[in-house]
Amino acid sequence: MILILGLSDIPGEAMVKTYCPKCIDVYTPKSSRHHHTDGAYFGTGFPHMLFMVHPEYRPKRPTNQFVPRLYGFKIHSLAYQIQLQAAANFKMPLRSVNLK
Repeated sequence: MILILGLSDIPGEAMVKTYCPKCIDVYTPKSSRHHHTDGAYFGTGFPHMLFMVHPEYRPKRPTNQFVPRLYGFKIHSLAYQIQLQAAANFKMPLRSVNLK
């Protein structure tokens, strides 16, 4: 189930977005017709109010969560931070350019 959501209650500030209650995330709609609809028409609380009025529509949370793996081994959560630090410390050597 995908619901419409506005990121701001002030007209003209943000276009409409889609909200996935299963993964609890906001996405930009693929359809170009949504790119011209103001998000303030729906407001920031539409999906949440809907689930307060109709709690039976709220999807169940997934029981299993994706675990990133590389060659079958789980990737440690610090691995990404270590890679970012290594990339920041790495300096590209300047190539000599032949100007003729």
